[in-house]
Amino acid sequence: MAAHGGVLMDLRVVLVGSEYEQNLGYCARVMKNFDFTELFLVNPQVKIGDEAKMYSKHAYDVLLNARIVDSFDKAIDGCTLVIGTTAVTAGGRDVLRKPLTPREAAKLIVGKNQKVALVIGRDGTGLSKDELEKCDLVVRIPSSERYGTLNISHALGILLYEFRMREKEIAKDDTSVEFLSASEKKVIDETLKSLVKSLKGIKGEKTTTLSLKRIFNRGIRSSIEGKALLNFLKKLDKQIKEKQISEKASE
Repeated sequence: MAAHGGVLMDLRVVLVGSEYEQNLGYCARVMKNFDFTELFLVNPQVKIGDEAKMYSKHAYDVLLNARIVDSFDKAIDGCTLVIGTTAVTAGGRDVLRKPLTPREAAKLIVGKNQKVALVIGRDGTGLSKDELEKCDLVVRIPSSERYGTLNISHALGILLYEFRMREKEIAKDDTSVEFLSASEKKVIDETLKSLVKSLKGIKGEKTTTLSLKRIFNRGIRSSIEGKALLNFLKKLDKQIKEKQISEKASE
């Protein structure tokens, strides 16, 4: 957990499928610039070699201590909130890529006593659809409509800057709130999925479930709120299923 400006933020940076040693070095360097050190690499396409070391400068220790894993799930394991990144602007009903700005994301995650994973995609293609589905929220950096794709290290630097700036705005006592744990969030997600599945006439169950999940992740943060929501969803799910069983029995 890195401390800065009197506020604690527990952040893990996850780089997926990194393709260039130079970018690995630059990402490590920008992480250390903002006092973050926890780095996970998912199936990197290059090794941490001399070039990565050269571009990391005095942040080579971040690379040396990086954990290399073979799956996305392992990289986000233990995190209560997963923030994905995209350079693509959502259109129409594309729920996966309905993004927040870095500043909006910072307001939701900084100073909340959560374990946050910030996931940066591949240098050339970003995160896959399946990977974006596993993210609780998605963030996009507003940039040129003609050429909006940033280098991953530049994007990381902008995001980490916004997080640190947000820390300066937060009073110390704001961190005393108890927030949802990873296990509580998982139960809510599973209950939502079950509820949507039990309702008749809903088209696109997966999209509906993901939309609801993203809405709750933006608005529900405390453990008290989450437990109240979960209790409501469970009762609603139970009543719907009991009514469906009763209707079947009377046919």
